[in-house]
Amino acid sequence: MRILVILIFIMFQLAESIMAEEIQKIKAGTFVKVISREEINTLTADKEDNVTFINLHDMYVYETNAIPENTIFYGKIDDVREPVEGRDGAIKISINKMITPDKKVYDINAYIQGNGDNYIGGNRTASIYYHKMYNHSKGFRPFLQVVPLNVYDMGKHTIITPGKEFFVIIKDDIILK
Repeated sequence: MRILVILIFIMFQLAESIMAEEIQKIKAGTFVKVISREEINTLTADKEDNVTFINLHDMYVYETNAIPENTIFYGKIDDVREPVEGRDGAIKISINKMITPDKKVYDINAYIQGNGDNYIGGNRTASIYYHKMYNHSKGFRPFLQVVPLNVYDMGKHTIITPGKEFFVIIKDDIILK
């Protein structure tokens, strides 16, 4: 009987210690606010160029400072779209490494949030030609309306200046060391 009580006591102690050492992690889908450290331009950038970003605020997971202030995020340019008629240039950036100020290195799978397809830039340009036409609405007198034609202005290069804010979106869980 004593052995059974001792075994149950040991099992409860073991269970408490396992629960106390619960693994801390940053979950997939987490947003981390960062700023760019250098200028990135669609005119001079190429695929596979290295880029860096830095966060300016501590990020906590429960009581643990998971991503301390001044953590550096390293990434690369995945794609560069040149400006064309009707659309500005665009850049797609992925993040693959995070180094904290106390020199802990994490390999991560993340990207910089852009527009709908995660390209930074790529906005539509304005139409340069308009056609005048009458609009006939029931019950109203016809009025002159200006309608854009499908001829657009030439796009401009997208420039990411140092200090511009972005969000890093983490794709896979990061186990903290």
